[in-house]
Amino acid sequence: MRVLFSSLQWALFILMSSVIVPIAIASSYGLDTISTVEFVQRTLFVLGLAGILQTLFGHHLPIQEGPAGLWWGVFSLYAGLGTVLFGSQIETLRVLQFSFLLSGVLFILLSVFGLVEKLSRLFTPTVVGVYLILMVIQLSASFLQGMFGLNEETTVVDSKVFLLSFIIVIVSYAFMKIPRVGHYSVLFSIIFGWALFYLFGLAKPVTSVSETIKLPEIFAFGTPRIEPNMIVMVVFITLLLLANLLATVSVVQQVMDKHRVSYDKNRLKQTGFVSGINQLLGGLFSAIGAVPVSGSAGFIETTKITSKKPFIIGSLIIIVISLFPSFTAFFAAIPEAVGYAAIFPIFASTISLAFQEFSRVKNKQILFKVVGISLFTGVGVMFIPSEAFSEMPPALVSVLSNGLVLGGILAVTTEKILDRKTIKANKRSKQGNIA
Repeated sequence: MRVLFSSLQWALFILMSSVIVPIAIASSYGLDTISTVEFVQRTLFVLGLAGILQTLFGHHLPIQEGPAGLWWGVFSLYAGLGTVLFGSQIETLRVLQFSFLLSGVLFILLSVFGLVEKLSRLFTPTVVGVYLILMVIQLSASFLQGMFGLNEETTVVDSKVFLLSFIIVIVSYAFMKIPRVGHYSVLFSIIFGWALFYLFGLAKPVTSVSETIKLPEIFAFGTPRIEPNMIVMVVFITLLLLANLLATVSVVQQVMDKHRVSYDKNRLKQTGFVSGINQLLGGLFSAIGAVPVSGSAGFIETTKITSKKPFIIGSLIIIVISLFPSFTAFFAAIPEAVGYAAIFPIFASTISLAFQEFSRVKNKQILFKVVGISLFTGVGVMFIPSEAFSEMPPALVSVLSNGLVLGGILAVTTEKILDRKTIKANKRSKQGNIA
């Protein structure tokens, strides 16, 4: 029973932090209701399979695979530009299928030639801590907007949605403090929240579907369309996705160390290779490319579920849900506010993991400078409208318009520069003492 509850909780966590992205993308590309459900199905299938592949053959850790925020940004960017560049929304989606396939090949090549291990050395506790803080800040806008009842159709705060969301957050924290029940706070919070929204008439209707079982379709938008102009952008996106992967694996390993759980280290080559397979799956099944989600560390820290077995079963549940359109439509009807409110404590706790990373840094002067520069720039970029970058090359937009990416790059480069200066200063000091 304990494994079952833990597995259901993993499944709901994966579902709640993943289902909103494909729905938003489908809306921006004008897909009808049935096409949206099918897009959600294919995405969930890929995410569930990607998580299992990584746990069995990649990093061997219980880390959720979710829709990559960077790919979401690319989808959003080309939702407007694609019609002009490629002729139509469907043609744009065919180009993006090619982009996923190319990214998968690049991931595999980087792994085969041992570049993943070399890049991993850049992810020090300072960089990982900055990454986690920026990730939480970036996600906080989506969380609060969802909990306030704001979306593309509603631009005014819904006081009823806000009040009920607040109650769900309080109940979620209360569940966490109850012995034996606390480990399943996400599961109980979602059930409680959904029932609460239903009682107040805020539950969404379930989309009616005719098919009982539907296998994920290969190249649902048509054969991939090769666009040489996309190659530079895809190379850059792949490197950024690799950085995200390394940061996530690092922080989950820290949580495992904290709970004294043994795990296989030195599996970055295999992790990168499997990530390449996962990107290929995203292109093959016309879904969204998967990437390890850093929020998994917060989930493990909050629920204390460190075993791989519940995660694998939870991922299998996601795959099963994806094969039955009625199941997918049912779970897609969970109000966004309920999902955000139920997992709010998990992502909020990720901040504490960042501070734990900072506590491991010996040179606090360099730490404070790197954190200050990275956060100041990264958070500032988040307030600049994406339309402001419309005249810039797409590859550059993917960096400058993303505060998480830009802040992470600055953290790596700033730390390296300051470390070199410190080393040179120490050498001069030693030489002076000798003289």
